[in-house]
Amino acid sequence: MSTDSVTDRLGEQVSGALPTPTRGVLKLLSLVGFLAIWWLCYRFGVLNFEHFVSPVTTIVEFGAALAGRPLTEGGDTIYLHAAYSTARVAIGVVAAALLAIPLGLLIGTSPTWENRLYPALEAFRPIPPIAWLPIAIIVLPTLALGAVSVPLPALFVVFIGAFFPIFTNTIEGARNIETEYSRAAESLGASSTDVFRHVVLPATMPSIITGLSLGVGLGWITVVAAELLTGGPGLGYIIIQGSRLLQNQICLLYTS
Repeated sequence: MSTDSVTDRLGEQVSGALPTPTRGVLKLLSLVGFLAIWWLCYRFGVLNFEHFVSPVTTIVEFGAALAGRPLTEGGDTIYLHAAYSTARVAIGVVAAALLAIPLGLLIGTSPTWENRLYPALEAFRPIPPIAWLPIAIIVLPTLALGAVSVPLPALFVVFIGAFFPIFTNTIEGARNIETEYSRAAESLGASSTDVFRHVVLPATMPSIITGLSLGVGLGWITVVAAELLTGGPGLGYIIIQGSRLLQNQICLLYTS
């Protein structure tokens, strides 16, 4: 047995033995320790931290934002910017799931379609999602729906970021289904549709959910990066505006 596994097991036993209030206190102490280190680095100029702001200033800024203080021109608050970013992530992830799940099931269950589609799609997977943004800005417009602008380049980047985690996890889930289950269902008279509904889809669902979870996380990463360049309301726009106005507390707060 390796030393790491023994250490991990002992850590789990100790953590499980601690009462819930004690674990809560430890988590709080961890946060307090982080803020203390931040303040010390700021106070004594460690690693050029004197060019940033103190944690107290950042916390006060966050409280003012939560109270509804406008963050950008036009009186836009943190809630409006967060709503725009959330809507973009939701649209991008849903669009990615609607395409990635059927494609993943098709490729994962059919060697013929795997040979036809998988190599071409796999060639694009290593490309970082944000690298698609310059091309998307050139090709895709920003739609104006009344008073609301819909930046299609940002939505496309979120779509790409969420697509491949969902796609690859769906394929792996479909590939790992035991063939005995499908054969048993077919021997009992199940049609191909029945096998798909009652065997393939339920067995693949945990992998699909894992892919969706990863896709949402990458969607948030990519939407903030895209908003830094495309502009418009959003959390990324707050960060770039804070950078232009030398408001370091805003950059630190919304980057974290």
